[in-house]
Amino acid sequence: MADRQFNGAILDIRTLPAEPNQERSFHLDLVAPQDLGTVVMEVVPGSVVSVDITVRSLVEGVLFEGRADSQVRSECVRCLEPIEGVETTEVSQMFFTAEAIARMREEHGEEGVEDLEVLEGDEIALEPIFRDAIVTSFPFQPLCKPDCRGLCDVCGKKWEDLPSDHMHEVIDPRFAKLAALLEQDEK
Repeated sequence: MADRQFNGAILDIRTLPAEPNQERSFHLDLVAPQDLGTVVMEVVPGSVVSVDITVRSLVEGVLFEGRADSQVRSECVRCLEPIEGVETTEVSQMFFTAEAIARMREEHGEEGVEDLEVLEGDEIALEPIFRDAIVTSFPFQPLCKPDCRGLCDVCGKKWEDLPSDHMHEVIDPRFAKLAALLEQDEK
């Protein structure tokens, strides 16, 4: 059972050796918040987000590599069937020391340095890293299966459940009055 909340989760890296190329691994189970998702897909609120992290000490800072397994739900954009499953998201991010950033500014100027992540203290905030990675990994148009045919645009039933010869007689609206007259004549 997860006992840590996803929102505000931090990783204490004080136990990471300061020598370059030393690493430490962590496993955390975090409780998914209510707002982790997009309009079309979300991580199930209250479910466990299982996070595996490796942090490696480097000369210029710390390399953060992580993987999150999340229970997600959505519905197919073609047939509206519910979709549930596990979404695996991987992330890799470099955190530079303030000294390394200062050296880069001296060598290369301000351009490009402003986008780099700075390691502040002995903690790494997990929420923004994994929130961005999880949400941006979601598909824009989730499908129940790649070849989903969707719904019949006339009756609204799933094509998959209909016979192969399913069709509707569509009368050109310009001839609708004539069709009505023909029906009257047949009666």
